[in-house]
Amino acid sequence: MEFTQAAQAQRGLLQAIEGEYVAPAAVDQYFATEPNLIAAFDFDYDTTTDFQIKKRWATFLLAPPFWIPGCLCCFPCFANQQVHWEVRSQHVALTVDGIRYVREKRKSICGLQCTDQGRESKTVPYDKITDCDVQEPAGMACCCCIQNVLSTVHIDTASSGQRGENGKIHHELELVGLVSPTAFKHAVWQMKRSCNNAPPGSSIPMTSTREPGAPAQQDMTQGLLIEIRDELKTLNQQFKEQRSK
Repeated sequence: MEFTQAAQAQRGLLQAIEGEYVAPAAVDQYFATEPNLIAAFDFDYDTTTDFQIKKRWATFLLAPPFWIPGCLCCFPCFANQQVHWEVRSQHVALTVDGIRYVREKRKSICGLQCTDQGRESKTVPYDKITDCDVQEPAGMACCCCIQNVLSTVHIDTASSGQRGENGKIHHELELVGLVSPTAFKHAVWQMKRSCNNAPPGSSIPMTSTREPGAPAQQDMTQGLLIEIRDELKTLNQQFKEQRSK
């Protein structure tokens, strides 16, 4: 609960940098030592964990054929803990290179060392992004018995957007349960504008049309990103000092 209360308290503390660029002061310090960090964003671990546990149990109880196999595999003993391991392994940030998403090394199944899952990371470059939007929670999940409470941010590139065999649209990256999904979306678009050398507030083409820039142009873009990063660090430090008083 401590994380949720701290995160909720910071929802309104959005710092505006370079026009439309916004980023909340993050509680998650996972990327604190990241050399190319622009801004980290928090997942609402408590709300996400609570929702996923309810959904997992509802799915299990509504599927009698899986009761016996599930009990033999000790599903009732580890179901809740498995959700905790999965949800709390997630971290996301904006870096100079793009959106960086990490799933840290975590336990799985029954928690034995032999079932551990390794660290996974993915970086989506800003100039490859063709769409970034937020799907707000609505309706019910799992046979209309669990209310949807989590927002989902969909990030697409030219290679995504296709429907798979199950009919589900493939996205380059899906972020479920961010504390400030709208702020994340605006920050991504502002970073894409910066990379395309477009002025704040202008429209960005849905596909990247930027030609390889001259070295001086690239240096200017990198310098702007570093300046934004340094300014955010200063604002976050000021916020921490105010909280400690």
